[in-house]
Amino acid sequence: MPEVNESGGAMNAASSKDSKLSPWTFCCDEDQNIWMLIVYLFAGWFVKNSSTSSLPTKSHSTCFLLTFYNACPRLERLLTMYWALLKCCELYWQEKKLSSGSLGSGGCDGARPKVVTVKHPESNKPKPTVKKNKPIQADLDVAKEFNRCKEEGKSRLDLSKSSVTQLPSSVRDLTHLTEFYLYGNKLSSLPAEIGCLVNLQTLALSENSLTTLPDTLANLRCLRVLDLRHNKLHDIPDVVYQLRSLTTLFLRFNRIRIVGDEIRNLVQLTMLSLRENKIRELPAGIGRLTNLVTFDVSHNHLEHLPEEIGLCVQLSSLDLQHNELLDIPESLGQLVSLSRLGLRYNRLTSVPRSLSRCVHMDEFNVEGNAMAHLPDGLLSSLSQLTSITFSRNAFTSYPSGGPSQFINVHSINLEHNQVDKIPYGIFSRAKHLAKLNMKENLLTSLPLDIGTWTNMVELNLGTNQLAKIPDDIALLQSLEVLILSNNNLKRVPCSIGNLRKLRVLDLEENKLEQLPNEIGFLRDLQKLIVQSNCLTSLPRALGHLSSLTYLSVGENNLTYLPEEIGTLEALESLYLNDNLNLHALPFELALCSSLQIMSIENCPLSQIPAEIVAGGPSLVIQFLKMQGPYRSM
Repeated sequence: MPEVNESGGAMNAASSKDSKLSPWTFCCDEDQNIWMLIVYLFAGWFVKNSSTSSLPTKSHSTCFLLTFYNACPRLERLLTMYWALLKCCELYWQEKKLSSGSLGSGGCDGARPKVVTVKHPESNKPKPTVKKNKPIQADLDVAKEFNRCKEEGKSRLDLSKSSVTQLPSSVRDLTHLTEFYLYGNKLSSLPAEIGCLVNLQTLALSENSLTTLPDTLANLRCLRVLDLRHNKLHDIPDVVYQLRSLTTLFLRFNRIRIVGDEIRNLVQLTMLSLRENKIRELPAGIGRLTNLVTFDVSHNHLEHLPEEIGLCVQLSSLDLQHNELLDIPESLGQLVSLSRLGLRYNRLTSVPRSLSRCVHMDEFNVEGNAMAHLPDGLLSSLSQLTSITFSRNAFTSYPSGGPSQFINVHSINLEHNQVDKIPYGIFSRAKHLAKLNMKENLLTSLPLDIGTWTNMVELNLGTNQLAKIPDDIALLQSLEVLILSNNNLKRVPCSIGNLRKLRVLDLEENKLEQLPNEIGFLRDLQKLIVQSNCLTSLPRALGHLSSLTYLSVGENNLTYLPEEIGTLEALESLYLNDNLNLHALPFELALCSSLQIMSIENCPLSQIPAEIVAGGPSLVIQFLKMQGPYRSM
């Protein structure tokens, strides 16, 4: 390297003109300035790229030097100088790689070597989420938390989901605690010292493995909330019956078989949950819980209820669903504050007439029983009802009581019964009725006054024996969902085009041979299902359904699709399967830009090359696009 004087200039290393020029030797100030410029620029590039261990290629170098051609016409000499710099850098990188144990080297022009990464298949598996706040992991940490809680005088301690397996005896020192949360741990027992927490008001022990509780728990005379959900209790520990201050008791999802008559002691209870256990009967003592507001004993094995249940006069919500109840006691009618009564999925054949006194109920649901009738006038007495569900029973007709029983009703569900007709005028006073579900019944016709159901939004008449839809259906101007699947319909009335708010039209499994052109007026229609009919063609007006996202026309006798299908820009799903006479598809289908799913199974499509069809729907769409007049779109 040349020596540099104090002024920064290079000292002359060869004064003779005949001497061979060194790349580091310069003869004029102009060259010196150019040299400094190149050094500065090269140094900038070097710093920027030093982490990549790469050198500029010849093409890069040429561009680099041509930039300065106007400043220095002696390009040959400039090149010599520049390549000397590159050589020095190359030697530097080789030495650095050897010293760091790196393998491989760049090419002669300093190009970066290619790197191939091989991924193990399991590397694609999602990695477990790392919690930002690391939970307490060791029981030793629990003792530390106890000490900290004691020192800081906290009244609330939350050790939930901390993998705690046992509580140290030092828990006795936390006498100032009023709330103690231990849910989601691995506790199989509690220490006797838990009874020292005499000020405790809330004890949350859900999602552990507790099989019993210590007798010392009886000392917790201030305890109001006890949460024992999701444990392994085979019975209610005796000590629980001694906690007379309890207002809320959660025992959901255990293995409890028997509720002791001592439950009568818990007279302060307002909320009791025994849901999802194995209870077969309730004791008479349950009637002493006169402050009870919410009682959930669903998902058990109850066959009967004690008459004393009628003494719980404050009850607002009583959930008895998913049991094996054979009857309901008359005393239930004394629960005049009841607003919700869950009776779904039992074995009831009737309900008591006394329920007519429960006038605050807004929902009556007896789905999944064996009921064929209701007491006369029951629904008329329950004047605040907005929702009625009789699905999956044995009703052969509408409940007696006339139009007055549906005055405030918003929704009626009679699905899966044996009702053969809807009485004329039954909904004449049902000014709020918006949803009617009569699916899976024995209807052969609809009442002549169907045109008066003007507030109807959803009408499900699927799986009946209807052969005709009256023209008056056009008067249901609020209708958004109309389900007529699995009937015997041969035609759809042209007046259906007046249902301008219709979003879903389901005509699957009928005997339709054509659709009316008026269907094109349903501009808000999003879902049209005409699967499994006898259609040979689709109306060209189908192209006007600008909101359509789902079209199912499979299992018909279609021989072609109208070109107008290409205007359905919102269409996402198209089912054409099992049309055995469909040999071609229109090129316009490629214009359905939102199409994501297309089913063409068991369609011959003989006018499209077999290898294209074998490639699946996406290849078929590409073929239509490339072969048709829309390839440039």
